[in-house]
Amino acid sequence: MKTIGFLLICAGFATGSPIYTVASLGGLGGGTSTGYAINSSGAVAGVAQNASGNPQAFVSAPNGLQGLPSGTSASYGYGINNSGTVVGTTYISGQAYGTIWSGSGTTQLGAGSYAMAINNSGEVAGGNGQAFTAVDGQVQGLATQQGIDWSAAYGINDAGTVVGDGQFTNGTFQAIVWSPDGGMGLLGTLGGADSQATGINNNGEVVGFASLANGYQNAFSVVDAVMTDLGTLGGSSYAYGINDSGEVVGYSYLTNGDQHAFLYYGGKMLDLNTLLPANSGWVVEEAFGINAAGQITGMGLYNGQLTAFLMTDPPAGPNHITPTPEPGAILVVGAGLGLMAWLRPRVRR
Repeated sequence: MKTIGFLLICAGFATGSPIYTVASLGGLGGGTSTGYAINSSGAVAGVAQNASGNPQAFVSAPNGLQGLPSGTSASYGYGINNSGTVVGTTYISGQAYGTIWSGSGTTQLGAGSYAMAINNSGEVAGGNGQAFTAVDGQVQGLATQQGIDWSAAYGINDAGTVVGDGQFTNGTFQAIVWSPDGGMGLLGTLGGADSQATGINNNGEVVGFASLANGYQNAFSVVDAVMTDLGTLGGSSYAYGINDSGEVVGYSYLTNGDQHAFLYYGGKMLDLNTLLPANSGWVVEEAFGINAAGQITGMGLYNGQLTAFLMTDPPAGPNHITPTPEPGAILVVGAGLGLMAWLRPRVRR
């Protein structure tokens, strides 16, 4: 556990002292960008609008974002492992193809598929109407139970445990955990009808979001089969990333309807914006990935422009912030953010 890091967080929250650096990841010559996943080296996978106006999958590099090959098609990067292999989805003539970008080239997993996560063994998790894993490009469907018509996988750990959700014939969704031996289990909800599991760490701790009896959705974590409501910053909340220290990131609506990224650790949900220097120019809106070092990626407003960010803990340098030059053009994610990526309620529609 990052005990020292948590003490710094508490101190920063109490005193208003910044404890994170934050930097724009830049773009690919078009509009906004979003970081979806981060590996142990701090390399980020995500999507940015390129100069042609298409959303394009990227991986970050020391000299800026590197667009991943997808021709003239739209593409999205959703996962990255410690070897730098990226997975995501490419759209060709409107058809989705789960895609793997590695040092040896590009592999597609078939029409109608989505690749959402990859572990350090190269095992990919995704969905094509049925949740699946893929090894060396070979897709294997995951188990379902009677009454589940559709399923998808969104996270996988190094042991091969997979998380996602499934839709029942009555239209409700339930978070699912698939074990490496082929078994599956439902995680339940927070009193409402639906739940979705979005991430899992190497200790088997699961995060996601679930509906309450009043219809709102709250972020949750599951540790030792116990589901915990992580609370909110005022409105509904959604958890997407968790590292092996149990630090959780996501975003929550505020009481005024704005979105702010959060960090949850040690029983507290913290607005990440409270951990930045005053007048930094940033409003971090969504967080999707966190690595073992506590680096966080997502999307936020930098001086009013939407861009992918990288937050680093502990702060580096005497000013506790490393702002990059304002992006030359506004970075836009594009319509594909509403697709199967992360927000399943939009997927259903």
